[in-house]
Amino acid sequence: MGNKKGRSAICIALSAVLAIILLAFGPAAFAEDLLEKSERINDGCLRCHAAQGLNTKFEGETKPTSLYVDQEKYLASMHGTMPCTYCHTNISDYPHTNALTERKAFVAQVNSECRRCHQDITPIYNNSVHGQKNAKTGVQNAYCSDCHGIHNIYKKEVAEATINHNNVPHTCGNCHEEIFEQYDIDFHAKSVLLGGKDAASCVSCHGSHEILGPNEAASMVSPENTPKTCAKCHLFPLENFAKGDMHYKLAPTGDGAVSYWTLILFTWLLIGCIGFVLVCILIELRRKWINAGRPDSH
Repeated sequence: MGNKKGRSAICIALSAVLAIILLAFGPAAFAEDLLEKSERINDGCLRCHAAQGLNTKFEGETKPTSLYVDQEKYLASMHGTMPCTYCHTNISDYPHTNALTERKAFVAQVNSECRRCHQDITPIYNNSVHGQKNAKTGVQNAYCSDCHGIHNIYKKEVAEATINHNNVPHTCGNCHEEIFEQYDIDFHAKSVLLGGKDAASCVSCHGSHEILGPNEAASMVSPENTPKTCAKCHLFPLENFAKGDMHYKLAPTGDGAVSYWTLILFTWLLIGCIGFVLVCILIELRRKWINAGRPDSH
């Protein structure tokens, strides 16, 4: 019995030592092996895709689509240590016999791979306006790559990131061109686009992955929630905040009429003031010229 207990104790001790060794060196060895595998795969992919001018044509399209990948930007991105095939799961050989030839299918496939890893964001994103399909086209309103980029995905703290605070308006403007033009004249936009970090960008008011339409009760910009959203920056969340229209056109009529006529007034006022000063200067110069021509002039 004593020998059995002794052997059991030795086995337990050896198992504990082995477990400690695996915990200490296993993850590191696994990560190192994964990194080597990633570098090997990516080197093979970039032999072709790092060449500028590489492109293809999707079915039904006449304009070629670039397949070029900026190696430096990709390696510095959030996905730079991952193998290309982790997102392009349908690519396993060369030539790419399984490559999708239709743009919508290709983008949808890559977008599904984003969901595979980012499962914490997926349910929130699926319920948002961007995650839902367009009733007319049947295509998803926005894909992950539309906002985050493709091979240049960085953290929002990085200045070059498409989701950086000061770049968000331009990123959203790629789809919402008309809204961007209206936002561009707003005092929030002036500060953000000039490099301000505290002024409201698109996501400050609308959210990021949880964006909902203004008519939905849970939306950050619904009439009920707008004062709370504004209160994140403004000290007094007045109910009147919900009554105004933040996105409007500068036009003689409509919501932008006051701003339009104010701009017209101050534009002509500025022109008048500068014009008046120039006339005064010209009159003074003429007087000096006349005085300089007199015989007794010094």
